[in-house]
Amino acid sequence: MLSYEEALSLLHCYGKDAAWIRHCLAVSRVAARLSGAIAPSCSHDAEFLRVGALLHDIGRYKTHDPVMHGVEGYHLLMGLGHDREAFVCASHVFCGMPQAEAIRYGLPARDFLPRTLEERLVPLIDSVVELDWPTTLEQRMLSINKRYQGNGPFLVRMRQAAATARGLRDELSRDFGISLEQVAAEALQSTKRTRIEKA
Repeated sequence: MLSYEEALSLLHCYGKDAAWIRHCLAVSRVAARLSGAIAPSCSHDAEFLRVGALLHDIGRYKTHDPVMHGVEGYHLLMGLGHDREAFVCASHVFCGMPQAEAIRYGLPARDFLPRTLEERLVPLIDSVVELDWPTTLEQRMLSINKRYQGNGPFLVRMRQAAATARGLRDELSRDFGISLEQVAAEALQSTKRTRIEKA
């Protein structure tokens, strides 16, 4: 498995100074904070959660397509020998893709459904970070609907993904007494403060 430092180096190697890197860094910051919040009552791999969150969008070095960036990230990381991290890239799209859907997008013939807690948390955390700004799941879905209006099949699939994300968010709240949106706001507080100061 990649260390956080190795993953960061890889992200900068492929992302250069692209704006999407800010999003990856922000998602990873939220992952680190969430990891700390659930640690007392839940055994998990905190380093892998941070690394998966950091690299989930690395495929954007090649495309900004809302699905294919996950596929490209998968192919890139598989080619570099990072299987676990590659799986996160593919499975964060739509909060997971069953085999038939994965094949349609050029992925191997298998399910790309998040299995572990870490794999399930990456797309959820992604859903409460708009670029590098904390948001709510509902606001992020409104933003995606606006950005991709006219792409009906994608938006139908995103509504299904949003339902999956809501279920996991509610599970976190019930099992750990955690508001994911609050965790994101706290983790990205300095970003929020900087934006307000610049306004």
